Amino acid sequence: MLKNFLLVGLGGAIGSMLRYAVTCLFASTVYPAFIGTLCVNSIGSFLFGLFASLISKDFTLLLCTVGLCGGFTTYSTFSAQSLNLLQCGKYSTAFLYIISTLFVCLLFTWIGIWVGKRFSI
Repeated sequence: MLKNFLLVGLGGAIGSMLRYAVTCLFASTVYPAFIGTLCVNSIGSFLFGLFASLISKDFTLLLCTVGLCGGFTTYSTFSAQSLNLLQCGKYSTAFLYIISTLFVCLLFTWIGIWVGKRFSI
């Protein structure tokens, strides 16, 4: 049990650092911050699907899905950014962001599973 907690913690630390790197990358562009969050959540959704379809060992699955993907994706940031857009009166941008996050992340999870099944050994 302790080993599982440590694996999730390790994966979460790596995922969080990767998310911060993407955030820094987008901070140096002209794109709004929520575009970086959408990218992180999309990539994380793809990776979750890919890992879930490729990995059969419980400890590696915990490290990669709950840990890495859990630390990498940013639902709380997504929620705060969505609320901020709504509070600023940017209703169409908020709606587009919320809907695109939902559908893009579902699509990317499905693509990750599809890719994983095609390349599983």
